[in-house]
Amino acid sequence: MLKNIALITFLFSGFAFAQKSELQQNDVVGNPTFIEESMQKARIRIKQIEGYELEYYTKSTYSKEGNPSKRDYFNEAGELTFSESFTYSNEGKVVAREMKSKDESLIFNFDYEYSADGYSVTKSENDVNISKTDYKLDDKQNIIYEKEVSLLEDTEIFTEKKYNYQNGFLSKVDVKYNQGSYRLEYKNDANGNPQEELYYDKDNKLINKYLRKFDTNNNIVEETTYDETGKVRNVSTIKYQYDNKKNWTKRTQYVKDFDQPISNTTRTIRY
Repeated sequence: MLKNIALITFLFSGFAFAQKSELQQNDVVGNPTFIEESMQKARIRIKQIEGYELEYYTKSTYSKEGNPSKRDYFNEAGELTFSESFTYSNEGKVVAREMKSKDESLIFNFDYEYSADGYSVTKSENDVNISKTDYKLDDKQNIIYEKEVSLLEDTEIFTEKKYNYQNGFLSKVDVKYNQGSYRLEYKNDANGNPQEELYYDKDNKLINKYLRKFDTNNNIVEETTYDETGKVRNVSTIKYQYDNKKNWTKRTQYVKDFDQPISNTTRTIRY
């Protein structure tokens, strides 16, 4: 977040829906083998953009199935900070992920276990288990239930999500956590793009409403945010440049009251 201005990054976990590869989830076509991506976000002070700083910089290698085999993370100087590796079963399911700092002083492991109706992911830091997330899937392999619990606390710290679908697309998410709950509702276009999103608090009060427009490549080009009274809080517009495969290679986000972009994202894609 930038001073209450949301950066629309749409970074996906890569494994939210078991029947789709990471590239499919991100609407990347053409079976690329490598993607280098970096995002610069605006540094804002008193409604003025003072400059830009690195939000993320990654280099990812993909298998022919469209899932990552390796991902490297870099700092603003272009120095390697973390490396992430992926291990898959013969059926193509991820069974382990490892994130390791350059000097190997910090190592995160994600171990996957599958059952007939879902799977669980245990996260550890330097061999200490810190959290576990359970997922339940429907017959179309969409996530319908998710619960993350901390393995470090005496009292249960948790986040629980229930997902509902309509016509094959996500229509509602109910979220509960230790401090409360909220609900998200979606209206989608024919391609499943969330044109409208409603955010309700635990008292069923509408807090925010988001209206979005998408281009023919299913990329978001405009988002208008309304508050609980229906007043416009913010308008974001995004411009793209595409390669000959119709994958974007540059994404620039603007918001009202700023002449300069609040974020710039570039991608180099090799096929």
